[in-house]
Amino acid sequence: MKDLDGQRVLEKSGLDYFKTASTFGALSEEAILFLLSKGKLQALDKGDKIFSVGEPGGFFVVVLEGRLGYYREVDNGRLLMREVGFGEELGYVSMIGLLDRQGSASALERSVILRVDTDLFYQLHLDLPSDFGILMLNLSRELARTICGINDRFVDVASHQAS
Repeated sequence: MKDLDGQRVLEKSGLDYFKTASTFGALSEEAILFLLSKGKLQALDKGDKIFSVGEPGGFFVVVLEGRLGYYREVDNGRLLMREVGFGEELGYVSMIGLLDRQGSASALERSVILRVDTDLFYQLHLDLPSDFGILMLNLSRELARTICGINDRFVDVASHQAS
């Protein structure tokens, strides 16, 4: 895991690239620049851990490049529950729910992430309240999609057990 300079990442990819990220959808340029300049950007190699079971949920991450996996511990090891790619978040539920991590997350391939901790989240609320509201809608929308995906998996499992 290597820390990156937000300005260099921005210059490399361009602001338009980040505007297409679902978590950043409809945010102002000012808000995207705020997050990229004040957040912690990190380059990950395949297998690098982002968080582990039981850790405090004091941040979430947005995937800027690559793919991450979210795992839960089961009797025979780890079970991949979810993959997230460009523009998606991971870890928001623990942060907003004030929960310790229920699972672990690591890079499935070389990746770049933006880490948004509770202090940065709060600062965005204070400095750019309209954008904070939009970010909350984006995060809620992604959470809703995740819940729908989980429900679909439950239906698949239940229908296979019934037949």
